[in-house]
Amino acid sequence: MTYTIENLFNKSLAFLEVAIISSKSENNPIYNTSEYSNVTAYLLYHSTELFLKFAICASTNKVEHGHDIYKLHEKYKKLFTDEKFEINIPFNREVKYLGFTEEQIEEHKNKYSMPFEQQLKYPVGSKGETYNPITSYDTEFLEAYKTNLLSLRCSIYPCTDI
Repeated sequence: MTYTIENLFNKSLAFLEVAIISSKSENNPIYNTSEYSNVTAYLLYHSTELFLKFAICASTNKVEHGHDIYKLHEKYKKLFTDEKFEINIPFNREVKYLGFTEEQIEEHKNKYSMPFEQQLKYPVGSKGETYNPITSYDTEFLEAYKTNLLSLRCSIYPCTDI
């Protein structure tokens, strides 16, 4: 189980590192597109998912299944109640539809039911519906998030500092 616990954290950190690299690629011709920013956001989402699974597994010795970071975060908060373990996950349940009117937002919500993390991963749903939420996380935010996760790691599971 030790390998699994450490592997979950290491994968979490790897996804976050790639998100940070992605956030620094201003010279990439597609850098300012929603497709590019959504991939960066997905890397951050998956990093968060794996970190929460790492912490839960470290506490319960069971690998948690599922991809819903909101449910994982609730379980995390029940296991790690001390204030020092507080983590603000970088996503709220509300997708930001920049540049959309209220009417367009309602139409979109009614037409497309794909969960947020799936919208970040796939440009088109199984019925051909287009997804394109606008997300953006700058390097400074991502670096601070990484610092937060690293500061929690050894308090959650005995380790040597990375």
